[in-house]
Amino acid sequence: MINNNECCSQCQKTSYLPVRSSWAKAALTKIESDQHLADIDRRTWYRLTRSDLLLEELRELFHEFHEDEETTKFIDQSQNRSDNIPLQVLHSLASSLLTVFIARTSANGLIGRGRMFVYSTNQFKTLLGLDNNSQFKFKSLLDIGAGDGSVTRRMASLFEKVYATEMSKVMQWSLSNYGYEILDVDQWGDIKFDVITCLNVLDRCEKPLSLLKKIREHTNPNHGRVIMSLVLPFKPYFEYSKDHRPDESIHIEGRLPEEQINEIVSNIFQPLGFRLKKITRLPYLCEGDMERSYYFLSDYIFVLEIS
Repeated sequence: MINNNECCSQCQKTSYLPVRSSWAKAALTKIESDQHLADIDRRTWYRLTRSDLLLEELRELFHEFHEDEETTKFIDQSQNRSDNIPLQVLHSLASSLLTVFIARTSANGLIGRGRMFVYSTNQFKTLLGLDNNSQFKFKSLLDIGAGDGSVTRRMASLFEKVYATEMSKVMQWSLSNYGYEILDVDQWGDIKFDVITCLNVLDRCEKPLSLLKKIREHTNPNHGRVIMSLVLPFKPYFEYSKDHRPDESIHIEGRLPEEQINEIVSNIFQPLGFRLKKITRLPYLCEGDMERSYYFLSDYIFVLEIS
């Protein structure tokens, strides 16, 4: 995302000066990276790069979003927090200390650092086929791998009951404080959920194929929906094992995202009993730090139902 060969004129003028501390280095890096972010055409975040590579039946299901007010607000808040130097120094020191005892993800969640944004509430409504002004409420949501709940909160108002799974004990505590019912990662009882969200989890879990089978088993067969998001190209990584490799591997052919989408739908989702209803592309945003106002990846969102 950051091209180290590109830098603003101010950074070029000062790059020869000796850098005496890591804080000074971070400040110089931030000047460069924020200039890069300012130059991005954010409309490209929502468009397919090679739509011609998608299977025709999948192209017809693609829905193009745009940056809405809630997304812009998150980006602006991230920039303001990144510019708050005392806050960033405090976060950096606290994170360094906490990661001696707990995983970095848990440490960041505990201090309120690095909150995520996948979609706005109105974008989520559109994915579910609801009008933005709709007051309709589903009975139940299960958010798998809910993290600190920052994404869950954007969905929660549409449901009478919200459930969540999360491996981190620190995150479980945070989620329970919002009133969400925490379920065991592997045991969900006999509940059938109206909506199950699995946002950027499939490439970060130990047994992705088993998880997909479990999701199908627990999705309400009467118009239940599954919202699945993946960062493509697909690169699995499991934080809680020594070699960071999942126990179950998902092999996906193709180098470009559109090629991988064809593979995922045809060779993974469909054989496991899912039918694609809608697909879109959104920026997967994360709050920044001392070196960058915010981070982003290309997220591909699949709306599925039971076939």
